[in-house]
Amino acid sequence: MTSPRIAVTVVSGFLGAGKTTLLNRMVRRAEGSRLAVIVNDFGELNIDAAIVSEVTDAVYSLQNGCICCTVQEDLLAQLASLAQLEPRLERIVIECSGVSDPQRIVQTLAYPQLRSQMQLDMVITVVDATRHLQLDGEYARLARAQVAAADLLLLNKTDLVDEAQLQALRDALGARTRVHESVQAELPDALWLDTDLDLEPRAQKPLTRVSDGDHGEMFSSWLWQSNAALDVECLRGWLRALPSDVFRVKGLVLLTPGSTAHWLQHVGTRSQFLPALDDVRADATRLVFIARRGFDGWEALGQGLEDCTVKEVAGI
Repeated sequence: MTSPRIAVTVVSGFLGAGKTTLLNRMVRRAEGSRLAVIVNDFGELNIDAAIVSEVTDAVYSLQNGCICCTVQEDLLAQLASLAQLEPRLERIVIECSGVSDPQRIVQTLAYPQLRSQMQLDMVITVVDATRHLQLDGEYARLARAQVAAADLLLLNKTDLVDEAQLQALRDALGARTRVHESVQAELPDALWLDTDLDLEPRAQKPLTRVSDGDHGEMFSSWLWQSNAALDVECLRGWLRALPSDVFRVKGLVLLTPGSTAHWLQHVGTRSQFLPALDDVRADATRLVFIARRGFDGWEALGQGLEDCTVKEVAGI
């Protein structure tokens, strides 16, 4: 008897839209099923994989490159390896980095060595209701390509915009059969777990071209590390004042008061600090910044962070 093909769900969306929050929810809701997660992060640290690994051990990392460009061959090899696992996986969830065009991942899944083993279930694109319409130029084109590739749009952070802003976004996205509006990336199980691959295989969508090169070249990234703890109020104020060219900040921070490490997620003017689990290695602050191509303000950002460090606090 031929083994059923493994369902593959792709999670896409621009930087900071809420993909990792969604992924954590999906992993928890699929508890008990044979599921693996592939996480692609853009930058020198794979922060997203570290966060998801607090929820599941079945995390595979594709780091420091765009999954649809520089690490596409790594994705192909990883998927081929996962297809051979026993007991056989039921589902693979791929979280693209925020700089990726998911249509290229869709094309990878159609390669002959994969299509007999697995089948694309759906592409979920997370859209940040507060920022999608503010993107411009090549960044707006990338976000539109992510939307165009989706079978389901998760319109996230709807609690942070008024009805007029939300309607403007709905109008810009156009008519779609599957749009779900959410807060904190809530997604009903019926919209992704109850799909039937045999009855309704996903239709191939036309390719929306963003560029011929590496999407990662549209962005610049920077890693800041320090063994010193940071004053949380100083850090919050500094984050609110970041230049608009900085799209995303994320990482693990040591904060005062107290010695608990926290995951930091920052987008726009909003920051979220979530306590890390006790077994997370937290001997230093490590923050990844992602900004527009050509951004040259890293030195000033580093000085601002240094100004927020606590020089001498006992017990930290």
